Amino acid sequence: MFGKEKCPRCKMKMKDSYSFCPSCGKDLRNPKKDERDFGILGKNNVEEYPMIGGGGLGISDKIIEKLLNGLMKNMPDMVKGFEDQFNNTNSKVEQTPNGIRIQFGKKPEKKVSKKKGITSEQVEKMKGKPRVEAKSNVRRLADRVVYELKASGIDDVNDVFVSKLESGYEVKAIGKNKVYVNIIPVNLPLKGYKIDGAGLSVEFGLK
Repeated sequence: MFGKEKCPRCKMKMKDSYSFCPSCGKDLRNPKKDERDFGILGKNNVEEYPMIGGGGLGISDKIIEKLLNGLMKNMPDMVKGFEDQFNNTNSKVEQTPNGIRIQFGKKPEKKVSKKKGITSEQVEKMKGKPRVEAKSNVRRLADRVVYELKASGIDDVNDVFVSKLESGYEVKAIGKNKVYVNIIPVNLPLKGYKIDGAGLSVEFGLK
């Protein structure tokens, strides 16, 4: 009826599955051995929650309930982690009665303005210089339109300013002896501009 186990205190014979001595109440549990034999839930938890279907590999309803309760307790921390992760995006993290809903958004793009401001040094370079309109020539190519301005003495492309107007563009360039100001009457997208030995070229794309 009983196994060969004996209580170390009162020497009473008992089953080796007992956790406490029925005679003197001695605690007979061995946490390390229980974990090895019954897993991280321990011997008492496994015995407390009988398996569905009488044993085998079934999972106890109470064990599932215990795990779900632990998950719900950690839900606020999980939500906070999602919020931190998507803080730099347009994503939204919402906690609902049925779980967590995440709406993914794109990271906001940084808009770079093509418009440049005139520095104080450039303002000094413009002082005392006459404003003139440079002679221009227009070349229409297959994929672009090029305005060639005969503006000499422009040493730095940063001294060129192109501003969009209601009906075209204003091109201002600081030369060695003059400040060139031209109005280009086109409503095409600006592709770029460059300076060379002949002067200034402004390119526009075709619609």
